[in-house]
Amino acid sequence: MSAASSYALGYSAEEERRLALQGRLYERLTEDVLRHAGIGDGMHVLDVGCGIGDVSLLAARLVGSSGSVIGIDRAEESIQSARRRAMSLGIENVTFIAADISTFATDNVFDAIIGRLVLLYLPDPSKTLRHLSSYLHPGGLVAFQEMDMSTFIPPGSPALMTRVLTWAYDAFGASGAEREMGPKLPDIFINAGLPRPEMIAGQKITSWVDPDVHAILAGLARSLLPVLERSKIATAKEVDVDTLADRLRDEGIEKGESLAYWPRLVGAWARTS
Repeated sequence: MSAASSYALGYSAEEERRLALQGRLYERLTEDVLRHAGIGDGMHVLDVGCGIGDVSLLAARLVGSSGSVIGIDRAEESIQSARRRAMSLGIENVTFIAADISTFATDNVFDAIIGRLVLLYLPDPSKTLRHLSSYLHPGGLVAFQEMDMSTFIPPGSPALMTRVLTWAYDAFGASGAEREMGPKLPDIFINAGLPRPEMIAGQKITSWVDPDVHAILAGLARSLLPVLERSKIATAKEVDVDTLADRLRDEGIEKGESLAYWPRLVGAWARTS
């Protein structure tokens, strides 16, 4: 991401663990977008804002041994984690590089540029997409998946869950992130000089008693705590982050096997002319 971006979540071991859980949660929805877009065997792909590598590793599986993936992220800590994960999984067709995506330069030319939950943090996502698209072969593919945070708080959410999600929604807004980037993807693509994209949307549904639900949301609150306090959205005492996962678990058990609807993810893709 750009040094001028509005990334609010920070870079910590706890945030990496949360991202890994989130990556597993959204993997199938992201794979669906990439497959619909046309990511497949033998392609050479650039994954921007790759973080700890979830989307890069997914793309590496889709392109196979005859293809390759380069993942870039500005955070050296995330890049090191991504490299360790690839090594532990024995995935050899992926490379991770620390770089600012807004100024990234390379001699490589790619078949596709992809990203998940990254454009919402950029000050000028269309400008960045226009820049990155210059590294595509003619007819190359641009595919991104972004969140629609207007679906952040589904009807019927338990009280504590609603409070945590409201804190998170307000914190993203206070940090300058574009909370409804998903629905804005057509304008972002067109302003980048790309064709109007094809699009699909998906929403993950789990149970309130799923422990990953509590871990992801408590981890989100922990990572956003500096923004919550700085913006006077909530105090550390109100959040009580060390007990938050347990309190969310207890609330989920009390509510029973009700469904938890995660925020909608919107995928968009287009090919250059």
